[in-house]
Amino acid sequence: MPNVPTVNHGEGNPEAATRFNDAAMQFVKSARGLAKIDAGCKVLPQEEAELNEAERLGKARAKGDAPATSA
Repeated sequence: MPNVPTVNHGEGNPEAATRFNDAAMQFVKSARGLAKIDAGCKVLPQEEAELNEAERLGKARAKGDAPATSA
């Protein structure tokens, strides 16, 4: 018989959510997770012009409701 929960949690399972969050935080704090985070923010030189153009186009279409931020 499959592993069927005995309690209906409705929209979610708090125990499973806790296990997932704990595992995610453990990964983020690990050496492998920190390396992935560091590598994720690097832009390759050949991608920089394309990203700048996308940012320029996005700002041109903005309605001006939100204040501009600088990174």
